[in-house]
Amino acid sequence: MAKISKKGLQTPIRIETLNQFLFECLGDEGSLLAPEPMTHVPSLDLFATPKELVVEIELPGVQKDDIDITLYKNTLTIRAIKLECIEEDKINYVCMERSFGRIFRAIELPHPVDTARIKANYGNGVLTIIMPRVEDKRNNKQKVSIESA
Repeated sequence: MAKISKKGLQTPIRIETLNQFLFECLGDEGSLLAPEPMTHVPSLDLFATPKELVVEIELPGVQKDDIDITLYKNTLTIRAIKLECIEEDKINYVCMERSFGRIFRAIELPHPVDTARIKANYGNGVLTIIMPRVEDKRNNKQKVSIESA
């Protein structure tokens, strides 16, 4: 059994750090070096109705064409780029609190959804993704008959 030194213990990994690692290292590009770091993890609401699973995510200042939504297995991934629209050489900032750059959020869905009928709307800085729920058939008990060879 190996010994672990208390000096070598690291602080726990935060979910934002893990999301950034996944976005930068395991993204579609397949490269280990992303061109720029992720800068923003947006706030979202996830709620379920008897027939739908709905995600509302805040993306103010992001253009519709700069948003990428992907569903793989039971994980919904939202990626976006928020571009700065001000020419820096003409402005001397006194205070700058808004963030610009790459945006990433991954959400594990609590219910199975109908992937063919997912709809997304974007307006007033809020992305709404509506996913019709389907019955999870993995939990149903079913008798399997044995055929003779």
